[in-house]
Order: sequence, then C-alpha cells, then structure tokens
Amino acid sequence: MTITRGGGLAGLTRQTEVASDALPPGEAAKLHELVEGAGLLSDAVPRDAPPTHPDEMSYEVTVEDQGRARTQRFSEQTLPDSVRSLIAWTDSNPERPPG
Repeated sequence: MTITRGGGLAGLTRQTEVASDALPPGEAAKLHELVEGAGLLSDAVPRDAPPTHPDEMSYEVTVEDQGRARTQRFSEQTLPDSVRSLIAWTDSNPERPPG
C-alpha cells in the first residue's frame, strides 16, 4: 500500500509505503482489516478527489491486491473517517518500513 500526501501551506509531498508481507502476522491482519473497512479493495470505480483549495491537503491511496493496483484520491474535505484511520494507523505503526 502506498499513501501519498500533498499540499498544505508548504506544498510538500510525502509518501509512505507499507508491505503487508513485511509486517508481523497480527499487524498484517490489522492492515488488511483497515484497508477492507475503508472500501479500498472493492471493485467500485475508484474515486478522484474534487479540485481542492490552494492550501488543502490531498491524499492518494494505492492498494495492491492479487496483482491489481487500485488508487483512490481524496481531498481533506472528502477523506472518509475509515481512510483517515488507515492513514493514522500506518503513520503510528512502529513495524512499518521507512518510506
């Protein structure tokens, strides 16, 4: 999974990558649970974020599953709580590889 954040006052872009196969089994299961709960594995048409305000953060979340990559884009205003929770878990997980 790759999370790319951009925007804000400084306009910086930051990317975080997490591979479930590099995590301990319990953490990999939690990651999968959060990804499923966020609806990022569904076959629904990926969402693109609407145009943002100049200093608003934007998020791009790409999930690879069974050889397929699914990408969804969000603005700060359209970021669902379930995706926000996934991002927070990823940022706070001490087991994630640096990225």
